[in-house]
This record gives sequence, C-alpha cells and structure tokens, in this order.
Amino acid sequence: MKRTIKWQLLLSFVSLSFILVGAFSWITLNLLESHFSDYVRERQESELEEYSTDLENLYQQNGTWEENSQAIQRVGRNALQQAVIVKIYDEDGQLLWQPSPSEEEEAKTQMQDHLLHMEKTVWDIESDYLQTRVTLHDGAEEIGTLEVQSVSPHAYTQHDALFISGMKSTVVLVALISLLIPLFFALLVAKKLSSPIVTINDFTKEIAKGRYSSLSLEETGIREIDDLLVSVNDLSLQLQHQQKIRNRLSSDIAHEIRTPLTTLKGNIEAMIDGVWEISEERLYRCYEEISRITRLIGEIDRINELESQESQLQKTTFDLTELAQQIVDNFQPMLVENKLNCSVSGDRVFISADRDKIHQVLTNLLANAIKFTPSGGRIDLYVSQSKGTTSFRIIDNGQGIPPEEVGQIFERFYMAEPSRNSKLGGQGIGLSIVKGIVNAHQGTISVDSIYGKGTTFTINLPKAK
Repeated sequence: MKRTIKWQLLLSFVSLSFILVGAFSWITLNLLESHFSDYVRERQESELEEYSTDLENLYQQNGTWEENSQAIQRVGRNALQQAVIVKIYDEDGQLLWQPSPSEEEEAKTQMQDHLLHMEKTVWDIESDYLQTRVTLHDGAEEIGTLEVQSVSPHAYTQHDALFISGMKSTVVLVALISLLIPLFFALLVAKKLSSPIVTINDFTKEIAKGRYSSLSLEETGIREIDDLLVSVNDLSLQLQHQQKIRNRLSSDIAHEIRTPLTTLKGNIEAMIDGVWEISEERLYRCYEEISRITRLIGEIDRINELESQESQLQKTTFDLTELAQQIVDNFQPMLVENKLNCSVSGDRVFISADRDKIHQVLTNLLANAIKFTPSGGRIDLYVSQSKGTTSFRIIDNGQGIPPEEVGQIFERFYMAEPSRNSKLGGQGIGLSIVKGIVNAHQGTISVDSIYGKGTTFTINLPKAK
C-alpha cells in the first residue's frame, strides 16, 4: 500500500521516537527500581541491626536478661508499631518476650494491608513475608537470639510505595510528552516537506496537460526542494517556449511550402485555362518551385538524420586550418562585394572527422557571419588545439543576437528578427544542421553574442587520436 510522503515521514519520526523514548523509559524505570530496592534493603538491614544492638546494650548494662524485662518489652512493642513482629530468646533458647496473639494478629493484618496497598500502587513488585533470626552477642559470648518477621525487602513502606509509584507515573508522563513533542515537530517537518512536493506534483500534472505557466512558490530553505522548484519552473518555461517555437515552426513551414505551391498552382492553372501559352520558360519556373520544395524537405530530413545519428560519418584525418582557408577563398567574391575583411589564424591542426560535413559547418557559419556583418566589418576564423580538444572560432563584429534569442538560434526554422531575415534570405535551418553535425562528431557548439557589437561561435571537437 502506497503512502504519502507526509505519512511516511510522520510514521518514521513517531516510530523512531517511540523506540528511543520507550527504551530510555524502560532503562530509567529499571534503574529506579533497582536502586530504590537496594536502598530499602539497606534500610531494613539497618533497622534489624538497631533492634539487635539495643538488646545487646540492655544485656550488657546488668549482665542478665531478668532485670531488663520492661526494656525488652519496650523494644518489642516499638517494633510492632512498625508492623514488625519481634521474638526474643535467651542463650538457652527460652522465650524472653513475644507479642500477645492479638498483637501478633494485628501486626500481620497491617502487613497484609500494606502488601495489598503495594499491589495497587507499585507495579511489578514481588512482595512476601520475611522471617530472619539474628544471634545476639556480648563480645564473643552468645547471649541470645532475635527473631524478626516482616514484609520482604522487596516490599516498601507505604511512604516508599507512594514515592516509587509517583516516580514511575512521572517517568511515564515524561515519556508521553517526549512522544508528543516529536510528533508535533514531525507534523511540521512533514508538512514543510510534503506541501511543496504536492504543489510541484499538481503543477507537473498541469504541464502534462499542456498548460504551461510559472510556478509561484516561496523558498522552503531546503536546498534539494528549492532546486527542484527552480528546475520545474525552468522546465515549464522551456516547454512553453518550445510550444511557441512549434507553433512558429508550423507557421514557417506552411509559409515556406505555401509560397512555391501557390506560384506553381497559379502557373499551371494559367496554362490549363489558356491564359498563358505552355512554354519552356514557364515550365522551367514550375520546375524551380518544385525544386525549392524538394530542397526544403531534404534539409528537414537531413536534420532528422543528423539528430538521430543515423548518418554515417566518413572520417578522415585532415588539416582544419587549411580547410578553413579554402572556404574563405571560396567566399572571396562575396567578401569583396560586401567590403568585408576576413582572415584565418591559429595553429595548423589535424583532426579526425567527416571532411565534407565539417566543410558544411564552416560554410554555414561563415555565410551566416557575412549575412549579418555590415559593410566594412571584419570576420576572423581562429583554429587552436589544447589537450584532448580542437577548437574553431568564428568571430564577427556584426549586429549580434538579442540576449533573449541566443538560446533559440539552433532551433529548426528559428530566425532572429524574422522580418529582416526574410529580406536577407534563409529558412532558419542552417544552424540546426550545424548543431546536428557537431553533435554527430561528439562535439559541442556555443555562441557568445553582444547585441549591436558582434558574435562568436565556438566549436569544440575531440582531438584526433
């Protein structure tokens, strides 16, 4: 049976508290019982020694028992007041004093009442009668015997019984309070932990239904939960952004396909209706529109192929710096036309990669830089190598990318400032292809841009082995 985190935490806290408090209480009660029993035993032994000492002192005063009969009787009756039956014998075993039958019966009744009282007030006490014989001495000479009958050392006086009962009740009360306090804090902790998790759970359910929003929740002070809150919030915002991109993607694809289809349909209808004569030029225009649609679909397929890593890389070892210079040479007419300065610098670096695909990466990045760098600007390509990594950077001082769009430029069909891109040409696929090729090579690509000042693309590829 599944439990909520609140009940799981609560049960864990209470169980642990019950074990700890229960163990502590049991040890405390046992130690209390043991030490108090020792105390009672020592006290009863002291009283017994007191009786025998008093009788020995009486004998020593006169050297005989006969002249101390009243004093002996006084010792015996004092013992009766303590519910203790005393019988005194001389050295020959002759009885010197014992309580009358009625006194003895009354003392036994008091003992019985005391034992019954103990059973009601003190827990787990084994009590019984105890009969003890003590030999009386005058120096080394045996002068008589003292016989004492009382409740056992494990039975307490009424005062003792009330004290030990009160102590045990106090320990139990403290144990219950000690259980309630952790229970209270367990409820607080469980609520503090479970409440944000329940909120996050409800929030993720809303995300699963496609309802993206920002989760507004105060920090809990617990690092893991606060990190989870931030992550879920970021996930929601990212999914919301992805949804906008998907909507824009659908619109862009529809636009990119609709335009050539509309042109194609208009030309064909005009030729069917006889408005236009069927000519080689008009058929060629239709062919160009069909080719345009085919290229668009082909580029989309190529991105899917790269992202699914279905494309097999034909790796060879080649000079990346030389390849970069070759690509710059290919773009010389465009560079001259746009009055741009472009140079390649850095180390001569050999890498193991698919040369054609890396060629396409560098071509797309350079074409992109030329497109967005104003006349008179500069573009620098820099190749370097460090331990285990080959780096390629392309730096321009063009218009840059708005900060809110830097993280989106590698999305399919995404174009920063679409209105301007439509004038410059392009379908927002080039950088998606670049990222797919770099990922297929187990590399990384990043962008650093300052809007209005320029952009730097950095590619890191594994070093040739």
